[in-house]
Amino acid sequence: MTEPMQDVQPVTLSTQAFLILCRLFDGCYDDMKQQEPMRNLVESIADILLAGVQKLEGRETKPKTVTFPLTLPQSFLLRRLVGEMLARVPEGQEDKTAGWLRECLSALTEGAGAYGTPAS
Repeated sequence: MTEPMQDVQPVTLSTQAFLILCRLFDGCYDDMKQQEPMRNLVESIADILLAGVQKLEGRETKPKTVTFPLTLPQSFLLRRLVGEMLARVPEGQEDKTAGWLRECLSALTEGAGAYGTPAS
């Protein structure tokens, strides 16, 4: 089922944060896809992220940012995954990856606010 266009919001990340998000999602993809109620949602996110990666691979000069469309449920699931991963970062052990994950969380939260729902 496709989402109405008004329910889609653009999310913009630095290229590196986008690639980290793709790796995180890829690591969870097989497990999430096996959960029947989530299958369509997981597949739709995979399609969007894969399209972004393919677009990046096709460019000689990599852009500094990547913008991609997400529905509220897609954004919510990715925000939850990123939040869970950030919660696993030990106190005082911030690195570049944690910074990119924070960027993802911030962008996904801002996107949720655009839907008229409270950002968490």
